[in-house]
Amino acid sequence: MTASSPSVPSVQRRVSEDQVYETSLLERVAQKDRTAFRELHERFAGLVHATVYKVLNNSQDTEEVAQEIFSQVWMKAHLYSRERGKPMTWMAAMARNRAIDRLRSKQRRFRLQDEYELEARSHDSMTRTDASDETYTNETATIVRGAVMELSTEQREAIELAFFSGMTQNEIASRLGQPLGTVKARIRRGMLKLRGKVAPRL
Repeated sequence: MTASSPSVPSVQRRVSEDQVYETSLLERVAQKDRTAFRELHERFAGLVHATVYKVLNNSQDTEEVAQEIFSQVWMKAHLYSRERGKPMTWMAAMARNRAIDRLRSKQRRFRLQDEYELEARSHDSMTRTDASDETYTNETATIVRGAVMELSTEQREAIELAFFSGMTQNEIASRLGQPLGTVKARIRRGMLKLRGKVAPRL
């Protein structure tokens, strides 16, 4: 061992002295000593940033979480006790836990955002489909009504009673005072004409 190298006992003594001093800083912070808080911040800012950045890998998030941690230290320094370990260990654990909480929060937010976007896209697709179906139905109804109006009066009357009023062919014959065969023939010829007029338009 060279003369310039510190001995193991002296290093241990200095570490022990640092730990005692840092513990006293936390105790003073618990008493809302702002000077002690500034010194504590200077001592542990690098440790806190490094620990948080290792979890988040994002500079902006790291800065925000670091501020939250020191704010938490200011509010909760009275909860620290020597049984929790060294002040450095306590601060590092707090930084890591806070960073993990932020990471999980972001992941949940991204997951919710993905679910919302998926639902929104699905709803938009259904809306477009419904609108398309409605447009097609309206166009079809318009074409059919127009074709019905082009039939002869007898054919139109028979078809309207059969398909729009829901009457049976016997009921139509009784209603119109016509033989059943005549009613059947009118409906059959009218349907053939409708098919010829409507099919090309659809």
